[in-house]
Amino acid sequence: MNTEVAAGSVAGRMHRRLARPNQDAVSWIRARRGVVLVVCDGCGGAPRSEVGAALGARLWSRALVERLDAGAAVDAALFEVAGADVLAHLSALAAAMAPDPAAVVVDHFMFTSLAAVITPEAVAVHAIGDGVVVLGDAVSVIGPFPDNQPPYLAQALLGSRPVGKTWLADPREIDRVAIATDGAGALPCLGDLAVDIVFRNPAALTRRLALLAEDQVEIDWEARRVVRTQALLDDDTTIALARWSVA
Repeated sequence: MNTEVAAGSVAGRMHRRLARPNQDAVSWIRARRGVVLVVCDGCGGAPRSEVGAALGARLWSRALVERLDAGAAVDAALFEVAGADVLAHLSALAAAMAPDPAAVVVDHFMFTSLAAVITPEAVAVHAIGDGVVVLGDAVSVIGPFPDNQPPYLAQALLGSRPVGKTWLADPREIDRVAIATDGAGALPCLGDLAVDIVFRNPAALTRRLALLAEDQVEIDWEARRVVRTQALLDDDTTIALARWSVA
């Protein structure tokens, strides 16, 4: 199974105007059995949620790879167990950071999670929170949630664990997957980004997203006026793409 991967992340227009950091993160790993992709989006109302998003993306990808390499089946149970591994790491880190771990969780670890696992036998995508999932030609937009409050995995450290959603597919019936944070919901078609250049150049997808996150200024010489077009990506946007061929 020949799998190509592209990933990109950019701060949205509004975050840049407010001098706020990109609160999204992405991580992907080639395992012995396949490929794992993860994107995370930190809660906009938390002061340091970009920290949790970065940790979450790496912890999720490592947990999934370890379970895959141990022979786990690619199904909903894989994400259930890998999520428990992520929570164990976050719990230990919160306890080490402060005498009040709950405050650390609220300030740092509130992030949404979308993860994809691609193997020659099965493809699975799991989401906790909002975002966009593309399996072949099928597009699923998750959210928005009431009061703009999606579920976060780390809520399990304060109470009950939120229930995620899992999609399963046969890699012989589709040939591509995309997962993205909710900022990508502003894009008319994620598939338009899955062109050869983004898979050849590791920086290409981020560059394309950066253009979409900038206001455009053009001059209409005939009308002698300046035409301004607002950026398409107001919110932070992170996308991980994969395409493959099966022999």
